[in-house]
Amino acid sequence: MSRLAVVFGATGQQGGAVARRLLADGWRVRGVTRDPSSAKARALAGAEMVVSPSFEGVDAVFSVHPGPLAPGEDEFADGKAIADAAHEHGVGHLVHSSGQLADRLAALGLQQDKWRVEQYLATLGVSATVLRPSSFMENYFNPLFGLSDGTLRTALNPDTRQQLIALDDIAAFTALAFTDPATYRGQTIELAGDALTPPEIAAAVSAATGLPVPYEHLAIEDLRKVNPRFAAGYEVMNSLAQASADIPALRRRHPGLMTFATWLERTGAPRIKALLAPQPAAHGRA
Repeated sequence: MSRLAVVFGATGQQGGAVARRLLADGWRVRGVTRDPSSAKARALAGAEMVVSPSFEGVDAVFSVHPGPLAPGEDEFADGKAIADAAHEHGVGHLVHSSGQLADRLAALGLQQDKWRVEQYLATLGVSATVLRPSSFMENYFNPLFGLSDGTLRTALNPDTRQQLIALDDIAAFTALAFTDPATYRGQTIELAGDALTPPEIAAAVSAATGLPVPYEHLAIEDLRKVNPRFAAGYEVMNSLAQASADIPALRRRHPGLMTFATWLERTGAPRIKALLAPQPAAHGRA
């Protein structure tokens, strides 16, 4: 019988990518979601969708949790509960998705719960791998992250090199850890497939979509007025050296690791082009 994995957040960005990858690799997947009847849940053909998972007979667990902006969520409590359950039931391997530079950012007042979960895992003795994804390439589908009105408008400085990772590559590293837990046990891995400045990102989007995409710097002070937490995050990104992930070493482990240009070509460009394309003016009735 094929191996069984429990995937938390199976209808979310990371969990959905992991569930699809594992199903394609022949795993049985027990996906955890608030609503097993939702369209996203039904789209995971072949997965068993549940609200509260059983850990009996489970070979692997993927643990991911909403951050502090998600209302009603306690990231540390959720992460601890999953780690405890995996340990209690003797799960073969746990992959926990944390955040880029979680330890360093926690010292600056950000991502404390992500770092607390990592620290707890280290004391528990469960076989585990911690993945620390950088910014998702898929974030550029959301105008909140800067692409709107045909412009890349961001508080990143023009010379800040932002590391980026595709969701499918987070899933690929999860699958690697599940397949070879002896190698990945105890590792904390910073993940990125590319590192680009905002002007380089704008140029890549323009080349992939055929649309002009200028870069415009957004002052931190202006962002702080509407979203203080985002402003704090961008201040940290602008001040820290962002070479946290060793991209060449990651590509040796996973040769298919996507650059931003590759991701645009395979996945991103059509959706971003639709977002950037001028919308026809609405015509009212006379």
